[in-house]
Amino acid sequence: MLVTELEAEKSYRGIEKLVQLIIQSILDLCLMIIIALGWERPKAYSEIGYTLRESGVVGDDEAELLKSMAGLRNVLVHAYAAVNRGKVDEFAERLKVDAPRIVSTVLRGIKEKPTDPPIEDVAEVVEKLRSALSSRVVLAFLYGGRTKGYTLKGDYDIAVLMKPQCDLYKLGELIVDAAKALGVPEENIDIVCIDMLPPEYVLEALDGVPIIIDDPVQLFELRYRAILQLQSFYFFIFSSFFNTPIVDNFLILSLVTGSFFSPRCPINPFDKCL
Repeated sequence: MLVTELEAEKSYRGIEKLVQLIIQSILDLCLMIIIALGWERPKAYSEIGYTLRESGVVGDDEAELLKSMAGLRNVLVHAYAAVNRGKVDEFAERLKVDAPRIVSTVLRGIKEKPTDPPIEDVAEVVEKLRSALSSRVVLAFLYGGRTKGYTLKGDYDIAVLMKPQCDLYKLGELIVDAAKALGVPEENIDIVCIDMLPPEYVLEALDGVPIIIDDPVQLFELRYRAILQLQSFYFFIFSSFFNTPIVDNFLILSLVTGSFFSPRCPINPFDKCL
């Protein structure tokens, strides 16, 4: 699609932007493949081609081409040097052929590779994180793709609760220590303060894998408050669209979002009422 747009684009700024987008898309595709197949992650975009070559996916020519693309991407994105318009136009013409070719080569090269990513032991991850976070937070949960077996992005999503409140400096320390405990780059660690999240994300985090629960009462209150906030939001939405008595609104909500919205059933932060 982007190559088709490049073929039709006439303005220089449009051509330059499309060249940048096409290169970025190719590099991101290659990086996602490397991560998904559990190969060693390159330290820079310029190393992606060499990683694929060492894995038998592309040859020397394609590896060098990917390196050149990464270099041009840096120039266009960060404006390291004055860009010669004639050179960009020339490269754009070559890219119309090279982009589909290199994508086809990569996809053809991984067909014979094992496509099942390495299985990660979530219990082992949790134990390492517990050692890194213990006595520093009162609640911690691992959530997101890691708990469901999705490791394509390579991120670790962690929600924590600090006392007396969220401290960004301490949060930064936790990210560094969690990365060290897991042996991964710091950019792969995403730690958030759970009490700073919107209610729907609070519930998603609390449905993750527990790492630390030093304060069960606080856990109850967090879940309870998030449910009440969502209840108020849904009630407002339904009240805006339905001119019905309060009881009828509660009954509508109970059908859509769960029976804990019924006025005859007390809210339970752990289970829905029957």
